[in-house]
Amino acid sequence: MYTVKTSDEFIADIRGIDERLKRIRLSGIEVERKTQSIRYHFICDSVVDDILQSKILDEVEKITSPAFKSVSITVKKIVSNDELINNEIFNYLKKGYPSVAIFLKQSDVRSTVFGDNVKYVIRFSKDNADYIKKNGVLITLNEYLATKFCSEFIGDIEIKENEEHIDLTSQDVFESELEKIQRRTIKVLDPVVIDDLTMGNIAFYIEDSTEGSVTVCGKITEITERETKSGKPFFIIHLDDTTGKTSGVYFTKKNTYEKIRLLQVGDAIIVRGNMGEYNGKPSFTIDKINRCTFPEDFVKEGKFKSGAPKEYKNIFPEKAETVRNATFFDSGSLPEELTNSTYVVFDIETTGLDLMNNGITEIGAVKIEKGRIVEQWTTLIKPDYPIPPNITELTGIDEEMVKNCPKIGAVLPDFMKFINGAILVAHNAEFDVKFIKRFAAMEEFDVNNKVLDTLELSRKYMPSLRKNDLHTLADYFGIIFRHHRALSDAYATAEVFIELMKMKNSK
Repeated sequence: MYTVKTSDEFIADIRGIDERLKRIRLSGIEVERKTQSIRYHFICDSVVDDILQSKILDEVEKITSPAFKSVSITVKKIVSNDELINNEIFNYLKKGYPSVAIFLKQSDVRSTVFGDNVKYVIRFSKDNADYIKKNGVLITLNEYLATKFCSEFIGDIEIKENEEHIDLTSQDVFESELEKIQRRTIKVLDPVVIDDLTMGNIAFYIEDSTEGSVTVCGKITEITERETKSGKPFFIIHLDDTTGKTSGVYFTKKNTYEKIRLLQVGDAIIVRGNMGEYNGKPSFTIDKINRCTFPEDFVKEGKFKSGAPKEYKNIFPEKAETVRNATFFDSGSLPEELTNSTYVVFDIETTGLDLMNNGITEIGAVKIEKGRIVEQWTTLIKPDYPIPPNITELTGIDEEMVKNCPKIGAVLPDFMKFINGAILVAHNAEFDVKFIKRFAAMEEFDVNNKVLDTLELSRKYMPSLRKNDLHTLADYFGIIFRHHRALSDAYATAEVFIELMKMKNSK
């Protein structure tokens, strides 16, 4: 018989089946709509045999809606172990609170199991400890740990002295952590408590909040009340902070239900919850909600972009190969515009022409200083997109060639180092630059170099040419190259560029 029960009543009934189940917990529910099946996932600190599992399944079927054609369970044995708990706490803080956990060490987390209870202590600097206390982090951490282990958790904080001075500008050590700290914030006004005294008035941009424990704010664009199959009310809330939009699910408590029902479209709230993924789609579960006033004078800040790294890490530049005779490199006969600036001439190969549905397979670049080609930088890249046969026929690059090559994210920092402070040059530059900018933005780099296009220069200073493609220009200047490989094209473009700059100077 189908019976509506609260989650606490349901778990109490399960625990009453047998002494071995006195600390069993429900860790999750998995629903498959296509097959109309539901699976309940339990954790327990005792071994649960088949007979006991059958009794648990009987109880589960009593509270499950008959709309489901299939009901099943899993019971995983989890024993509260000091080392496992320490690792879970450490990883939770590193992922959810990177700004305060940047200096956290594994040795700063200690836990002890006392029967059904676990006492843990985390060592923080004074400033970070104040943040943890003010924002109620231990409360959410306890709730999280209770879904992972069959124990009740009691957390505390110890203040540790600064053990050493660390240079925060060191990109080698803290590059990724510092990028996380640079998440932009909004300071809301006049917070009114609904269910969290400790939330404060600082929220991250929705645009910057993609995973982990986050606090965001915004105006409600839509709010809908629903009920679970067991009759428990919840709300679906849509938020907009002008930097982005998000939607979250909030399960009310007895003391918050009426307050949440009063919220309307246009009201401003600040919320804390967990951003994640469910069935491959973004998911936001809201834990706490307070009212607030969204600042009328709010202006979105520009997104933080990383500067060029100080050192090369994966792909290093090499000395340039000699490609023309000595008179070509005679800087005395070259225009000052060419000799007084540094240029990086580059070319890319891609899986296709459509920017948003293709990746880069190769970058080739050469550096010109004082009118001379002095360095080259090149790498094959494993794209996240398939390489079509027609592209392989054109470039000679196939899946086998790139299968063990680095991804674009691993080589872009080195490319940014190579082009730092230089004027970029390419043939039909718009195509190459837009691909580089797209993938650079994904790695938080800002490509703001000045750009020159040899296609446009040739049209301007060589109007009598019937065509202005790179092959025609190379033939005109007597430049020999192997077409459609990035470094070869970069060399050819660099030589064409120098000749065009000479023409520009003469005219």
